Amino acid sequence: MKSSNFGYIPALDHLRGLAALLVLYFHSCHLITHKLQSDVPYDLSFWPRAQNPFSSLILEGHTAVSLFFVLSAFVFTVGSSNRKLSFTGFYRNRFLRTYPLFLFFLALGIIFNIENFSWPSLTRSIFFLANSPLAIDGGPFTFVFWSIAIEWHFYLLFPFLFLLVKKFDWHLLPALILVFFAIRYYLMLQGEDMLTLSYWTILGRIDQFLIGMLTGLFYVKYFVESKKFDAFALLGLLLILTALFVFNQIGGNGSNNEKWAAWPTIEASCWAIFVIGYLSIARHFPNWLGKALVALGTVSYSVYLVHYVVLNFLMTRDWDVFLQISDPFGTAVINTTLILAPIVVLISAGTYWLIERPFLVHRKKYMVKLESIEPT
Repeated sequence: MKSSNFGYIPALDHLRGLAALLVLYFHSCHLITHKLQSDVPYDLSFWPRAQNPFSSLILEGHTAVSLFFVLSAFVFTVGSSNRKLSFTGFYRNRFLRTYPLFLFFLALGIIFNIENFSWPSLTRSIFFLANSPLAIDGGPFTFVFWSIAIEWHFYLLFPFLFLLVKKFDWHLLPALILVFFAIRYYLMLQGEDMLTLSYWTILGRIDQFLIGMLTGLFYVKYFVESKKFDAFALLGLLLILTALFVFNQIGGNGSNNEKWAAWPTIEASCWAIFVIGYLSIARHFPNWLGKALVALGTVSYSVYLVHYVVLNFLMTRDWDVFLQISDPFGTAVINTTLILAPIVVLISAGTYWLIERPFLVHRKKYMVKLESIEPT
């Protein structure tokens, strides 16, 4: 849905929609493939090895969360450029954007998993700590809440980062990235659980938000749709496919080793290059494709929250595989494409119109152009 705080960029909706689909394929292909190959419950020890860079994009599709964080920071930074930001207005709009659907799924998670309820866990879930192991476990309804909690940690930080960047310019952001990398590296040397630290907490994810801010500043100052920036899309895609393939071959998200100190920074940097290129190359898309991708992006938040609920529902009833080929991974891709994805998008359209949109229309401007508030 369009924001009233900055010029609408349709390609950003494309990217949100594609990121949500990538998360859907990531979860479904992992779980369906494992179900076809084994009778034991799934855990990280069964992490599959990609046969090529394209399959690694799905098998390491958790990288879409990194893309979401880069996009969030990019949007806020571009929108804030040459503007005065109202803190209260910013937080109000973020609440209207994320919390109605979040609370709806939290309520469903409590209803269907009442045995996991406690008031302290509810408090943690509501007040930005849903990534804590002590938050409410609402089964599939709260499965992706951890990333929404981290997103809110970024929301809480952004206005302050915005003011610091205005004071110290863009140079502050690379310095902060180096600081947080140094912190992670030190903690790695101390024997900390780097997968947990880098994947599930803001200490690992902060680089991705800072890189998104850098990308936004670059966009404002240098970007113009052109063949030169079109090439960024291909370069970014090659980089992310290569990085994910190498990451998968050294254990991927299923192993816990020193790669986690640097991986959040690497994947976000690759995505940042791709984002800049995609914003240029998207102008070449046919009109029908652009509209379809915008529609997908519009319901992307619903897709993100709905998909695992639907996947769990289908798999527990053995309704996840209707077409089968010799390759389990190929079977998972086919059934995700023909069965799961259409169902999820349809339900997500419903939750968007019934739950998200009634609150989104109440968002207000929280940024004012400096030229309109400063004397000439």
